[in-house]
Amino acid sequence: MDRLIALSLLLFSFSCAVFVPAERIDSDQMVFQYESAAKVQLIGDWNNWGGLTSSSMIVDPSCGVMENIDGVWVLSLPGNLELGRHRYAFLVNGSQFFTDPLNPERSMFFDHEVSVLLVD
Repeated sequence: MDRLIALSLLLFSFSCAVFVPAERIDSDQMVFQYESAAKVQLIGDWNNWGGLTSSSMIVDPSCGVMENIDGVWVLSLPGNLELGRHRYAFLVNGSQFFTDPLNPERSMFFDHEVSVLLVD
């Protein structure tokens, strides 16, 4: 029985996507590691969630597009980001919301858990 449980856990661990937090190079740079993603966008309060609304749930495909550097997606934050609290998420392949694994601060955006950036 113990072998069956161990094998089940082993198979489960290989079937799930593994997200390894990538280190930030600059403090104004957002990074997200997801090697198998075809596209990652950084969306949040500052860019109107890429035009996403509760009625359409469609993001402008050019908004917040991150650059892929060997499976690590990178984008600099806007230089004119206002002081305060900003919610954001990584949108993978146009449909999956992910929080920032480097940031434990969380909030909600519609039905999605998202990250919170504090600018002071």
